[in-house]
Amino acid sequence: MSFTSLPFAIFTPLFLLGYFAISAQKRPVLLALASIIFYTWYDPKYLPLLVGSAVIDYVAGRKIYAADQQRDRKTWLILSILFNLGLLFFFKYWNFFATNVQAVTGTDMVLHNLVLPLGISFYTLQTMSYTFDIYRKKLKPEESFFTYFLYVSFFPQLVAGPIERAGRLMPQIKALPMPSRDMCESGMVLVAWGVFCKLAVADNIAGFVQSALWTSEGGLLMWGVGFCATVQVYADFLAYTLIARGLGRMMGITLSENFRQPFFARNLTGFWQRWHITLTRWVTDYIHIPIARRYPQEPWRSLTAIMAMVIIGLWHGASWNFVLFGLTQGILMRVWGPVSGLLARFNGPEWLAKMTGHTAVLLTCSISAPMFFITDTQHLISQLGTMFSTDLGIGIIADGQYRENFVVGLGMMVFLFLNDWNAWRGNRWNVEALAEVPLARPILIGLICAAVILLGNFNTQEFIYFEF
Repeated sequence: MSFTSLPFAIFTPLFLLGYFAISAQKRPVLLALASIIFYTWYDPKYLPLLVGSAVIDYVAGRKIYAADQQRDRKTWLILSILFNLGLLFFFKYWNFFATNVQAVTGTDMVLHNLVLPLGISFYTLQTMSYTFDIYRKKLKPEESFFTYFLYVSFFPQLVAGPIERAGRLMPQIKALPMPSRDMCESGMVLVAWGVFCKLAVADNIAGFVQSALWTSEGGLLMWGVGFCATVQVYADFLAYTLIARGLGRMMGITLSENFRQPFFARNLTGFWQRWHITLTRWVTDYIHIPIARRYPQEPWRSLTAIMAMVIIGLWHGASWNFVLFGLTQGILMRVWGPVSGLLARFNGPEWLAKMTGHTAVLLTCSISAPMFFITDTQHLISQLGTMFSTDLGIGIIADGQYRENFVVGLGMMVFLFLNDWNAWRGNRWNVEALAEVPLARPILIGLICAAVILLGNFNTQEFIYFEF
């Protein structure tokens, strides 16, 4: 059930009416039922995987907490990790692994024709963080499996995040308070703004961008296409996060922020601290920092940082383009430190240092986009090569099939950037800040809805991160 679909437009108000009408004691049951309906709307057969993952980590968490011996605690943690990573490997990575083994060794390997279970990459990390935090003695296990299952299956963020931690979300799930009027109204603004980002920005530029990436001859204009492709991903994923956070607010629940004006970061490290924040923090907290503490010297320190980015790349998908995506991000992040140090020695004006950093971030976004979208390795190498050619690549803009939508999308993209710039500067002239002003909310909702109706692209396009 997509957030921008007609079934969801019917489902949401019916659920919220019931949520507001019934007693606090009955809300958990309604929420569990709604989450199951939401998830099984796509494919009911994968519900047992979600339940199974929840059961394993619920049991593992209790066993870890109850164990007296460190060996027993570690055994249960390893069992939890093996189960979760085993599920991910079987459904998401087996074919990639088997194909490459077959190519290298010539051994016939069995390939699966399976659809990736929706949200598995997200809820697996969420359940694993629960057992990790109990193992680290940062969290006590939840006694009620029902409450724990609500934490795992909370439908606004189940399919594409934000990836929440139990210490943050579980207490809110247990309380399920009646939301205040302010929370409901500001949540409606976030939902409307999310729909705008999806239909008016991401979906309007998607057709042109994907056509250019996959079918064009390439050229220098591919740098612009690459940047627009990154903006498409940003607007698409930001839209999902905004809608999830808005729905959460309307239930009295505050979900984590997943984006914080990433294109205004001064370096690539800052970019990843502002882009898909909950994934970056997960990999940092549970993989990067533990290994870096054990191997703090160079070159291990740099290799650990690069490995963390490769893991982030592979988390997105099981193909070599995502390995290259993560590897490129990791290497450029490590290179930028010494480069920025050299630039600082010249004692140039501060604005020049800032401009250099911002430009480096935007160029990295441009060259990374083909690695994110193009799964065919040969075509990917060809397109990356054309970005450094002398050919302008005018053929990219010759195809007028998607031109009208793209022009509208560019205009809305500028508006999105102005909104982010205002938020980055810390002034109140941005949607999230104005959502906290009661008198501004109805005006905002009206203007945003009008813009969506007039300028939105209603040709159904699924959220990009549903693929992961």
